[in-house]
Amino acid sequence: MKGNPLLGWGYVWQGVKNIGQPGLRRFVALPILINALLVSALSYSGIRWLNSAIEGVVGYLPSWLEWLYWIVMPLAVITLLLIFAYFFSAILVTIASPFNGMLSEKVERQRGVQIADESVASIVKRTFAREWTKLKYILPRYLGLLILSFIPGLNLASPFLWFWFGSWIVALQYIDYSFDNHVRSFADMRAALATQPLTVLGFGATVALLMMVPVLNWFVMPAAVIGATLLRMEQMPLSNPIADKSGKDDSVNYADSNTDPLRLTDGKTENSGRG
Repeated sequence: MKGNPLLGWGYVWQGVKNIGQPGLRRFVALPILINALLVSALSYSGIRWLNSAIEGVVGYLPSWLEWLYWIVMPLAVITLLLIFAYFFSAILVTIASPFNGMLSEKVERQRGVQIADESVASIVKRTFAREWTKLKYILPRYLGLLILSFIPGLNLASPFLWFWFGSWIVALQYIDYSFDNHVRSFADMRAALATQPLTVLGFGATVALLMMVPVLNWFVMPAAVIGATLLRMEQMPLSNPIADKSGKDDSVNYADSNTDPLRLTDGKTENSGRG
């Protein structure tokens, strides 16, 4: 598999460092506020649900299998935490998608990328439509993993599958903002991610883990948007330097793109004018 998971982690850190950058603050403030409110509400609901689910798992075991508690319980807790974290992340990203799209666009503009002007109403309509496309891809797969999590024997592998696939989906959600701003199709975005799967997984896994840290998770979303946009710009450059908002989707062979897979910088880059 191509890519470097440490490179993916590095882009998350780049996002964290750029949260307070002049010109981005007003685009960062609202997502943080949304995060804080929703995280508080959903965390309360999630903790109650998690407690009930754990009690159900414990009560399901017969007395002669009580020794399995120490095997089943940790896996059950990890699985439930991952399910909660990934569904929780999907809800947050969907609600905040218009603001995330504008933040991603601002990051590119600061680095000299030319993107056609678009009204706020148009951005809201486009980003919500894109989120629906992503949800149609994500939800059936999450449902399959959820079913697998309750099949005896197979559910032993569910924590690893949730973490692996969930990390991929988290990265996909955030990196897609930059592709959508350039009117690249969802299929093209997935093809681009597939050229550097380890980098993508490293980015997604880091974001997913940070989402589980109380208080810190308030700031993860804007940092992830910034980091994902930088990742797309530097590792998956597009062929057309100026975004075409007309809806035309140029074909891009990402596998043959001229990229430097190990380059990571704070400022302008070699590809910063290319979109």
